[in-house]
Amino acid sequence: MPEVQETKTVKPVKVFCKLPHGIVYTLPGDRTVRLVGMYGDERSDLQVAGMPGRDSVAGHGVTLVDADDWEQIVKDHGKSAAHKNGFVFAAKDDKSGEAQAREQEGARTGFEPYDPSANREDKTTDGTKTGTIEKQ
Repeated sequence: MPEVQETKTVKPVKVFCKLPHGIVYTLPGDRTVRLVGMYGDERSDLQVAGMPGRDSVAGHGVTLVDADDWEQIVKDHGKSAAHKNGFVFAAKDDKSGEAQAREQEGARTGFEPYDPSANREDKTTDGTKTGTIEKQ
């Protein structure tokens, strides 16, 4: 008689990721887990570039990840800047995850688009603040 393998059912966890294009983690056995980023995956042809996708919440992409895989990701990458700064996190339920995402909505990841109007020297012909090359 063949042996019956014990299968454990583990509820997947919702993982929130504020990195713009998400991140891919490599797990043992050459498996990968891809987290959706803040721009999301579900986009329509009419959607403006740079706007969040339909599958994002408060500037965070949302991905369902197997609990065992998430545990391995945290074990391998939990000390990375994305995890320590809260840009990648799992929530115990939808409400708390969305609340944490809304709380961090304005946080800067360092991957934001460059704003040339914020720096005056980018508008001058020679790239200096005053528009004239300063002699030293």
